[in-house]
Amino acid sequence: MENYIYDSKLDLQSDPFLYEKETELDRENLINMYPAVARLIMVLIEDACDRLEYEGSPMFAELPDKENIRIIADKIYEKIKCNDNNETLRQLIEVMLCNEFYTRRCRYKRRRRLF
Repeated sequence: MENYIYDSKLDLQSDPFLYEKETELDRENLINMYPAVARLIMVLIEDACDRLEYEGSPMFAELPDKENIRIIADKIYEKIKCNDNNETLRQLIEVMLCNEFYTRRCRYKRRRRLF
């Protein structure tokens, strides 16, 4: 885990690329604090989102379809499923997936404004 010190004198808003790098480092540091199972889930979620990161993807639709999120979450759940049917784990995956969608959608919108 890379440590960094935020310099309040540095105006991150004036340099969008530096701002994005700083926020991504902060996000990575927080994800590293997740419990082990949540970090495993996050790896699978990031992989699924990597495959959806293209122009016209359902991830970037104005209103993402709840059913698509459930289908992706179910696929991830099947990869890590325990012997019992754990609805709490399934819901955690959906929440983490929605959060990852949100993070990537924000990044996508910021980048589109730059060009």
